[in-house]
Amino acid sequence: MHSSKRPVLLIVDDDPEVLHALAFLTQARGYDVRRCGTSAEALAAATDGLHCLVIDQNLPDLPGIELLGRLRARGVAAPAVIITTAPSVALVRQAATAGASIVEKPLLDEALFARIAEATRTA
Repeated sequence: MHSSKRPVLLIVDDDPEVLHALAFLTQARGYDVRRCGTSAEALAAATDGLHCLVIDQNLPDLPGIELLGRLRARGVAAPAVIITTAPSVALVRQAATAGASIVEKPLLDEALFARIAEATRTA
């Protein structure tokens, strides 16, 4: 058993297969994961102690960037990564303002995991 605490990620994606895959892959890399399928679940699950947020932009109940804004308003300051397909210029600007990175789907390379590792090193 580890004497140090594993970094905690909050992953929010409405696609159960993507959510499962991301949780599995990040857990295999040494992270504890809280999974949420909706913005409402994420708002309820977000507490102190999060090291990184991974949020899908295209959630059915609230866009990911708006969810991030609500989390920030509640004092959740963990680094964030927005995952999306073909981000607009406006989304890129909003993410930068909120202190979030954007990783484009499909998630075929190590870009997402590199951002998570970077975020949890500084958190």
